[in-house]
Parts: sequence; C-alpha cells; structure tokens
Amino acid sequence: MAFAGHHNDHAYGANEDSDDDKIVTEQISHLSAANSTVPVRTREAPPLVKSLSPEERHRLEQALVRRIDRRLLPMIVLMYILNYLDRNNIAAARLAGLQKELKLTSVQYEVSKTAHEPPIHPVKHLQTCISILFVGYVLMQVPSNLFLNKIGKPALYLPTVMIIWGIVSGATAGTQSYGGLVAIRFCLGFVEAAYFPGCLFYLSSWYTRKELGFRTAVLYSGSLLSGAFSGLIAAGITSGLNGAKGLLAWRWLFIIEGAITVVVAFAAFFVLPNFPRTTSWLSEEERQLATWRLEEDIGEDDWVDSKQQTFFHGLKLAFLDIKMWILRVTFNPK
Repeated sequence: MAFAGHHNDHAYGANEDSDDDKIVTEQISHLSAANSTVPVRTREAPPLVKSLSPEERHRLEQALVRRIDRRLLPMIVLMYILNYLDRNNIAAARLAGLQKELKLTSVQYEVSKTAHEPPIHPVKHLQTCISILFVGYVLMQVPSNLFLNKIGKPALYLPTVMIIWGIVSGATAGTQSYGGLVAIRFCLGFVEAAYFPGCLFYLSSWYTRKELGFRTAVLYSGSLLSGAFSGLIAAGITSGLNGAKGLLAWRWLFIIEGAITVVVAFAAFFVLPNFPRTTSWLSEEERQLATWRLEEDIGEDDWVDSKQQTFFHGLKLAFLDIKMWILRVTFNPK
C-alpha cells in the first residue's frame, strides 16, 4: 500500500509536471506567434535600386550627382554672393556719403570740450551699425535651422528668406538717423542668418559625406567672389547715380542691390528642389537611388516627413555625435 501510494504520488507529480510543461510550451508558442507578427525593420534597397548591377548603379549615381550639381550649385552660390553683398555693402555706402549724411562718427567715445560736461560720453558711431548685424545673425541661426528641418521645404524657405532680406537691405536706403540704421542692420542680420546654416543643412540632404566637402567649398567660394567684385559693383552703381532723383549714391546702392536680391530669390523658387524623395524633376528610379544612397551613408533615412522631425530628436542626435564635440574643442579649445 505504501509502495502503491508512493507510486501514485509519483504518477500524480509526473502528471503535474507534464501539465506545467504543456502550459509553458503553450505560452512560448503564443509569444513566438505574437512576435512573428511584429515587423522587424531591415534596411533593404528599394526595388528599382536593388535590380541594378554594381556597374549600372555606379553609372547612374554619377549621372545623378552631376544633375544635382547643375541644379543646385549655381543658384545657391549666386544666392550666397548676394547674401554677402547685402551684408557688407555698408562699407561702400560709407564711401558714397552715408557717414556724412547721417552724421555718424567712426569712434565710440569722444572727449568733452568743457569741464562742466562729463569727461566722456557715447556718440553715434559706424562701428555699432556694422557689428549689430552679427547680434541678430547669432540669435537666429539655430532657431532657423530647427524650423527648416520641421517644415522640410528648403525650396520655399530659403528663397522666401532671401526676398525678406532683399527688402530689408533695400529699405536701408530710407534710413534718416543713426537709430534707424542700427535697427535695420539688426533686422538684416536676423533674416540673413537663415541662409548659410540652412544651405549647409540643405546640401547635406542631397550629398553623401564624401561629396559634401567639395560642395561646401564651392558654396564658400561665393563669399570670395563677393569680396572680389563687391567694390566694382558698388563703383558701377554709385558713379553715375549720385544725386539722381534727389538721392545720394549710397541710397541707390542699397536700392539696386536689394532689388537684384529679390529678383534672384523669385527665380530660385523655380530652380531649387526640396528633398530627394519629394523632387518632381527626378525619375522614380533616380528618387529611390538619391534617397537610398544617403540612407546607406548615414545609416538611417535623414528626412521622411515633418511629423517625424522633433526638436528633442535633433538635440539627441547632436549630443550623441562625436563630430560635434570635436568641432566644439577645435573652435574653442579653452
């Protein structure tokens, strides 16, 4: 009896263990089935790109990059030349009579002429009018790029900003006082700040890392061209217009250069594309290749739509990027 009881207990335990094993097995099967329905994201080339042989892809990619170069680079360099001209034409305006007409001085302080006055007092000066532009420039760079990344329409944003700074630059011709000149130069810097960092972001959305260095250097060449020809352009404008319509030459300088900026900005609306996946002048095969090669280069799709672009996501990517910290130390080692 004892043996039988022991045997029955053992049989009962075996059945209990068997039932537990069945439950565990069922749970594992259930979890496996559930997990099998969860999509696992794998990086796979789009169908049209995947069907290309390595030689065909190389040939098509070279043709694609050349086409992008022809479409983007001439216009963005021209825009940057005008960005620099509108920023620095105050030097030529000074020689054309701005400082004299607005009664500005070149120094920040002057000594009082009588003992009853304070020993020094601040005066109107041209140096403040020049440097105040960079206050607005620094303040606007980061917010502008955050906004551009959010809306995802550089072909609309950059020309629109250019129209605004062209109007502001042209409005400098209406300045009648030191205070007005300081205010308008601040606004000019505030608006112009959107272009250069926005353009770098724009280029990075079209070119891989190995291609980007040369295109950035081409963009930088716009500032050199501007410096080389700004004096000649200013001389050509001011030489025959001094006193025309009752305006001094420096006012005509701002009016004409501001108007040229606005005209070029309107042309940019019809030339510049947005991002590769939303560009109409590329074929479907070219769009897939342009998007995929960037995804291959950086390991993820850089821009999908505006809903996926958040400030905190961008902030996280910036702080996790080792290149950002290297540049931080390089530019300010102290």
